[in-house]
Amino acid sequence: MSVVTMIPVPPADFAGKLTYAIRPREKRTFHTVLDAHNLLSSGSRRTSTIEYASDGEDVVLSVEHPILDGRMREEFRLRREGKGLVASVLARNLYDANGLAIRTEHVPDFRHQRLGLPQATYPEVALPFLLGWIPHDSERRSVYAWINDRFIAKVYIEVVSTRGTLSIGGQSRDVVQVEMYPDINDWVSMGAVLTRLMKPFLPKYHMWYERRAPHRLVKFEGPYGPPGAPELVLELT
Repeated sequence: MSVVTMIPVPPADFAGKLTYAIRPREKRTFHTVLDAHNLLSSGSRRTSTIEYASDGEDVVLSVEHPILDGRMREEFRLRREGKGLVASVLARNLYDANGLAIRTEHVPDFRHQRLGLPQATYPEVALPFLLGWIPHDSERRSVYAWINDRFIAKVYIEVVSTRGTLSIGGQSRDVVQVEMYPDINDWVSMGAVLTRLMKPFLPKYHMWYERRAPHRLVKFEGPYGPPGAPELVLELT
């Protein structure tokens, strides 16, 4: 069993800008036509930037990745409601080397009630940058990962370890390790026994967060998007 829960509001000092080294995952889980080696820019120094900000009652998450010869920029706005966050706006733009927008996506309102979406529904690519704020306990939680209005999947979130250390760039950090994986029963009813047997084979998203608040993402490894998406590694620089 799991508890469907909204992502908590962040700690008071959450705002700030971070830089990550980004690279293709060494060993892919899926062998689909989408390969991170083709997706990422060809430059030798690939970096992504992540920025958290507060705008009135909104938490704003801005993400920029080196894609092909240009950049992909994403902005997610989440509204504070009580002790939780509700996704409200998504803006995604892909720019070529000349700064020309070649693909755009804009969701001005997730319209939870109109579409019947649970409040705990979040864009799937935003989740790795938000899950550090969940309680670091042994309870298994669930949220709904929004890929688009026609594809929304329930995912489980589990804290694997609260006492780990991770060495990146010669610096050792005390981290909390979190895993996320899809609920296969959201698509096909497997039953309790088959679900337990399937768990080791389910695609997992691996995340490590600083143990101390505001629990910054230190490392992410997995598909950037739904299962089958290009698989990446992000490491805090």
